[in-house]
Amino acid sequence: MARDRASLGSLVVRPARPGDAADLARNWTDAGRHYVGLDADAFQVPDADGLVAWFEELLRRPRSEDAVWLVAEVDGRVVGDVAARLERPAADAARQLLRDLGRVRLYVDALGVGEAYRRRGVGARLMRAVEEWGRDRGAARAVLTTYHASPLSVPFYEQRMGYQRRSIVFEKPLDEPGATPR
Repeated sequence: MARDRASLGSLVVRPARPGDAADLARNWTDAGRHYVGLDADAFQVPDADGLVAWFEELLRRPRSEDAVWLVAEVDGRVVGDVAARLERPAADAARQLLRDLGRVRLYVDALGVGEAYRRRGVGARLMRAVEEWGRDRGAARAVLTTYHASPLSVPFYEQRMGYQRRSIVFEKPLDEPGATPR
């Protein structure tokens, strides 16, 4: 924690609010460039036209009490954000195979940090804040997905944040020749 403060000065984690859109759009575009560099077939850089207005509209929407959107701000500039939601226990959890369906779960939908602020503690501060938010609301487990070949996010979640790989997601394009099993 001391390292985070020393390298970033006035880092503040707070709820996202209207007016954050330009910074969020810039960070989102940074993330797009990063992931396109890893897999241009799976990712794209978001279209800049209307992106700030799109974020501003999202920021103005009312959020469920089971959802949160936090930002990290340094010297008045939003440099990262995290969005998460709670999943309540399923009504039929006793009949399911997965024990977690009977528990409150925190799903982290997105974490992003502007390129100039990566590897400086911003993501860790955001994750600790969203985990605390979930814990305070009864979440027993945090769940997220990330791109398997990311040299930033995979080590961050496993080594820095203590997450464990628990499942494998398979994907197959259906619009290419050979997509149908023989």
